[in-house]
This record gives sequence, structure tokens and C-alpha cells, in this order.
Amino acid sequence: MGVQDWSLSDLTVGLYFIYLRQASANPLEDINGVLVSSDAIVQDLMYHTELAKGCYKDSAAGLARNSMLRESNVLKYVKNSSILRPGYYIGIDYRKKLVIFGIRGTHSVYDLITDVASSSHEEVTFEGYSTHFGTAEATRWFLAHEIGTIKQCLDKHQGFRLRLVGHSLGGAIASLLAIMLRKKSEKELGFSPELVSAVAYATPPCVSRELAESCSDFVTTVVMQDDIVPRLSVASLTRLRNEILQTDWTSIIEKEDWKSIMELVSNAKQVVSSVQDVARKLAYYAKFRTNKEYLDSSIQQESDIVPRVPPLSKPTADGDSVLEKEQTMPEELFVPGTVYYLKRNTDCNSNSGIEYFTLWRRHPGDHFQRIVLSSNLISDHKCDSHYFALRDVLKSLPASTNDDILFQ
Repeated sequence: MGVQDWSLSDLTVGLYFIYLRQASANPLEDINGVLVSSDAIVQDLMYHTELAKGCYKDSAAGLARNSMLRESNVLKYVKNSSILRPGYYIGIDYRKKLVIFGIRGTHSVYDLITDVASSSHEEVTFEGYSTHFGTAEATRWFLAHEIGTIKQCLDKHQGFRLRLVGHSLGGAIASLLAIMLRKKSEKELGFSPELVSAVAYATPPCVSRELAESCSDFVTTVVMQDDIVPRLSVASLTRLRNEILQTDWTSIIEKEDWKSIMELVSNAKQVVSSVQDVARKLAYYAKFRTNKEYLDSSIQQESDIVPRVPPLSKPTADGDSVLEKEQTMPEELFVPGTVYYLKRNTDCNSNSGIEYFTLWRRHPGDHFQRIVLSSNLISDHKCDSHYFALRDVLKSLPASTNDDILFQ
């Protein structure tokens, strides 16, 4: 809905030039962190990826075929979503002594509403911390409706821990649910909050900086190279808009290596106009995502789930739209917890440029600041992509034991 008025030239010319500029200026985002060399960490992340992928299956049987959970140990599997409550499951892993609570990512139009409901006119907070509105509401639903089931499972299985897992929107809800449970006392929960932790994949920015860093001991997030979702926020859209408007596109497109691209359009003026138009509509899109009036009373009725989109405001004399001038930015949100980053590398010794992955644990306090426009920004978000990349990381690491058990 936010981009329905974008023309084909906006997308193919304007954004393409932004993409080329970023690629030529800085093809890879610098990540400050520590290279992971432990095969145990990688295998544990692969184990949790399977649990996150299992949320997208059609049944408990599908979950069992793709993870280490037996079908008989899946206590509840809710496939269908509703407003502000995605699909989920609860299962028991006796090998690792874990109660697993898996929450699905965006899978239906109902999940999309949860994604779009990012905030409101009033600042959305959780105990003084800013949070993503849709994520917070979904988390409160789980806290109200499934805390009894969780308590029963932990009471029945003494010595087990609660592990929340999810991908994309599900990862954000799993992380925030872990944070909410950790804030409560043992008396309130009926079990120790120290038993709670979360592992999330491709999580969108959903909590304040302070909350993102304070939960690093019990929330782990995995982000793959150019995935746009962990970078997609109102603030990052605004930074991208500013990057476009502050660039002298006329001088850039006159460079010799851009000559062939210029043949796509009639002249430099047309390109500059297209890019600047994209910038204005990015600003409008950011405004759309932060305005609660578009999530009117219809969000309460599952039969009427499409929010209203207002008409574009008219540009002022200096070319900026009224929406841009009136826009007030909410507090910036961040990806929560300890972040592991899957980095794509190219084998310099290979003539064909074979790619391989390495895993990095990002330094505390480092956060994603900009949207990286690349050909992988969507494929890097997929749950399967995370799994295959982690498996590739494992191939380059020495095994924890070299024993050939089968032929001893």
C-alpha cells in the first residue's frame, strides 16, 4: 500500500542508481566483531534454524520431519494466524532438555498487518523502553494466553529450560517475549525467569538501543549479509532518503563507467528527477508506517484488514512535500541481543569467484545503520538461506573430534 503509487521508472531507474552508487562506494558493509571458529556454536545455530523453519510447515508432522522434535512431543501446533497473533507451536526436546516455543514469521495477510503496525502517534513503550507496536501487541497476546501452558510444561519437566525461537516477525516476538518474561519475578511466573532465552533469525528492528543491548545475555539474533529486514526502519528509510537528496547525481552519472547505463534514459535531468522523486516517496512511506490513523478500527475486525492510505501531499515551493516537513521521527529501534552476522566472501584463488560464508559475533554497541541495496536483499532474509549459509560455515571449521567412530 505504501508504494502503490510508485511508477515503473521510479523503481527501475531511481532505485537502480542508488543501488549502483552504494555498490561502487562500499560493496560490503563493515562489521566489527569476532570471527567464530567454534563448530559447536554453528551446529547449535543450525539446530535452532530448523526449529524456526518448522513454524512454516503445515502441521506438527511437517515440523517433526524438519527438526529434532518428535511429532508426539509437539504439544500444540497452531497453523493459522489472526490479527496481531502469528502461527506458533509448543514442543518438548528431551535430548536438550528444552521446552520449545516457536513463533512463525510473516506468512499471511494477518501477519502483514502486525508488520505494518509499527507505532502510533503516542510513543509505544515497554516499561520505559520503546518497542515495535505490532510486535509488542503480539507478544502481550502470547503472554496472556500461553503463559499457563509454558508453566505446566516446566512444572512437568523439572530441569528443562524455555527456548523461544522465530524468524523475521516471529524472531522479534520471540525476543520481546523473552525480555518480558525476564522482567517478571519467579512469584509472578511460577518458574524462574532465568530459564528463559531466545534465538531469532532475520529479526526486524523492534526495541530501543538500551533494551537491545541489555538483553544480550539471553537473546541471540542471526543476521545474513544484505538482509533488508533487520535494517528496515523509519530511521533507516530516512537516512536512505537523505543519501539520495544530498548526492550530486548529475556529476556521478557523467562518469565514464556509467555511460552504458545512461543509455537507459534520455538525459541526465530525467534520471535526477526520478531519483529525487523516489526520495520523496520514501519519506511518504516512512510517514505511512508511523501513523496510527491508518490502523483504524478496521484492524479490530478480521474481515476488514486493509489500512487506508491517504493521498500524497502536494509539494511546496522548494520541492519538499508537506509530509516531509511535518514528519517527526520516533525513537530509532534496533535488532535485539547478541548478534551473529553471516558474511558472504569470495574465494580470491578461484577464477569463477566461488562464494563462501563466515560467521562473526558482532561487538556489543554496534548496530545496523543503513539499508544495503543489493541483489541479495530479499534472498538473504529467507530462513533456508540462513540454514545453508550456516552449513557452509561449518564446512570450513575443524571438527571438535577427529575420531572415526564407525571404524574404530
